[in-house]
Amino acid sequence: MAILQARPTIRDIGRKAGFHYSTVSLALRDHPRISDSTKQIIREAAKKLRYKPDAMLNALCAYRLMKRPPTEQTVIAWITNHRARTGWRMSACTRDYFDGASQRAKERGYRLETLWLSEPGMTGERMSRILWTRGIQGVLLPPQEHLTRIDLDWDSLSAVTFGYTLAHPRLHLVSNHEYGTMGTLFAELEKRYYQRVGLVNLREHDKRVDNNWLAAYLVEQTRLEPENQLPPLVLEEWNTKTFLSWVEHFRPDAIVTRLPEVLLSLRRAGYNVPDDVGVAYHTLDEKSRCFSGMKKNSFQIGVMAIDLLIDMLHRNERGIPGRPYLLMVEGSWVEGNTLRSSPEPCASPLDTHPIGQSTV
Repeated sequence: MAILQARPTIRDIGRKAGFHYSTVSLALRDHPRISDSTKQIIREAAKKLRYKPDAMLNALCAYRLMKRPPTEQTVIAWITNHRARTGWRMSACTRDYFDGASQRAKERGYRLETLWLSEPGMTGERMSRILWTRGIQGVLLPPQEHLTRIDLDWDSLSAVTFGYTLAHPRLHLVSNHEYGTMGTLFAELEKRYYQRVGLVNLREHDKRVDNNWLAAYLVEQTRLEPENQLPPLVLEEWNTKTFLSWVEHFRPDAIVTRLPEVLLSLRRAGYNVPDDVGVAYHTLDEKSRCFSGMKKNSFQIGVMAIDLLIDMLHRNERGIPGRPYLLMVEGSWVEGNTLRSSPEPCASPLDTHPIGQSTV
């Protein structure tokens, strides 16, 4: 009969290396309180003992922590950088990010607290001191107003950002799968026998998603017959006259966009939507129902961001990652009433912004 050999534990490593088991635990999780020399000694002792973490035990510990009612919730900072303190709330999608992240944080024993980096007199250095003084080690960075950089003491922080608007530093990020979402949207248009599909967007909006919308559109165009391939209309700023001239010249039977001005301008010019031309939105927020297109699933993106960040905190993963990675959430189709062949048309007409001034 085979004799099972007992697994080495952190207490065994402590006895071999000459440290308390709590020190061993912190060292193996790369905690910043433990010196590099101590970490090296402990890691070498663990290697000689052929120690391997017990995944099932780690899961049990995490479960016990989740079941324990917290006496005081640990704060995760939601750091905004808009010109106005509540400017980020103008974006429906960002509000959805916050709601998803806030609810998930509460479930896991944390709470989100908003901090404003553009407050008068605030600097990256001062914000870093505030975070350090309050013991806040986890940071979520919602989409920025413009492509920008933020300088904080990243070495002491675990941080996750939403989307591509933070130009520096490159952090782990969560996002809608914009490229894949456009592919799904085009498949839905094909089901409805649309053949001449055009894209209308602002250049700034596409930059905010790393040009994924435009890239996916151009690829989809190559799959069409040459006579049905349309050039995208990418504007520096909205211009109704330019848009209507483009429609009159290229005669699209459907338009893909995120701009509310498209639908308004078509109707004011006498076009019947969707009989004359359909409109499909590639970015809809959680509450959109009467507009055809793709919902970003922003609430779920917020949930994923918190889960990623809390896992980083548990691993004591701090600083700017050497290899940032991207977690993407697929979009979901919303039938709406701005495309033909809607099986369950919405009762209400266009009376609200389809994307709530959404910021990607």
